[in-house]
Amino acid sequence: MTIGFLDVIVVASLFLVGYHFLLYPGMIIALARLVRPGRRAEAGGPLPGITMVIAAYNEERVIADKLRNTLALDYPPELLQVIVVSDGSNDGTAAIAGGVDPQRVVSMHHPDRRGKTAALNRAVERAGGEIIVFSDANNDFSPNALRELVKHFSDPAVGGVCGVKRIKPASDRQASVGDSLYWKYESAIKLAEGRVRTITNADGEIFAMRRALYRAVDEKIINDDAQITIDIVQKGFRVLYEPAAESREYASISVRDDFFVKVRMVAGGFQTAVENWRVLFPPRTWFAFTFLSHKVLRWLIPELLIALFVATLALSSTPLYQALLFAQLAFYSTAFYGWGQAKNGRELPTLIYVPFYFCAMNLAALFGLYRYASGWKTQHWRKAQR
Repeated sequence: MTIGFLDVIVVASLFLVGYHFLLYPGMIIALARLVRPGRRAEAGGPLPGITMVIAAYNEERVIADKLRNTLALDYPPELLQVIVVSDGSNDGTAAIAGGVDPQRVVSMHHPDRRGKTAALNRAVERAGGEIIVFSDANNDFSPNALRELVKHFSDPAVGGVCGVKRIKPASDRQASVGDSLYWKYESAIKLAEGRVRTITNADGEIFAMRRALYRAVDEKIINDDAQITIDIVQKGFRVLYEPAAESREYASISVRDDFFVKVRMVAGGFQTAVENWRVLFPPRTWFAFTFLSHKVLRWLIPELLIALFVATLALSSTPLYQALLFAQLAFYSTAFYGWGQAKNGRELPTLIYVPFYFCAMNLAALFGLYRYASGWKTQHWRKAQR
């Protein structure tokens, strides 16, 4: 049997997809179990001052609840400053934030909407805490979250700590199941990456870092949390993952909202990779290798799936490729059926929901690449309904 170019495409595509979703997670989790534990992080001792920065664009529906949750966290009140930065908001967000507890909550507002990154830069300039904790307006922290995050900073090699994102169960939200499965999968990988060395990307919903390491992020950057992570690692510090520090939020009401969030995040991901190409390519460091395996390959999965399908279709005259083509057609047909059912508001069983959600998010990733390649680089984002 002669191996041709299309055969190589099939094998390479299958390998890269399998490597990203199975081999890399399995490898990093196994490696994490073999790595000798580093310095043990323990609660106790003097606590650092914290400034929690909450980015809030038109969040009048949730900002009061967010602040109540924040001010009730298990952390000394005199050591916790809260800044709500609501630049560009044209609702009551700034007024509500300013009226909660003026002694502990700083409400910053500018009428111009210059994007989340510009807002974060302004807030950090005002921050007085040794540790900055970034958060969103639509999530709640577990009571012990701040203590669990800051305990790691007793190790001088740690520059940042990311908590875990949990999705609140809600039967009326189409994206709830998919979001929940995705974040459980992500959590296992990030925990292993942090144990081996450092995670590849902190999540801005619950992320703590040393104030001294913050470098103002270019306002054109879409994924500020990814850029901040790279900046910390470039300075020689680790970014860890702490699953005991929980951020809980509802998923988007519809998969359609999740779709547009994914488009923006993938466009921002390609932007991050291009802006930092000297650091990431070729992957000479452990961080660059894990970033390529965990992040860049994920953004390229749609292109790999298309290449696999086209090459398989062209080679479908042989039984092996006929079987492979049939498997793909069955998977995509199931996803398409799921789309039709979801569109009509019907609840999907897991065996149909998973292919549907997988294909929807990879279609979004494909649009994300198109958006970035076509020059779409806005810092503004379409808010998902909550």
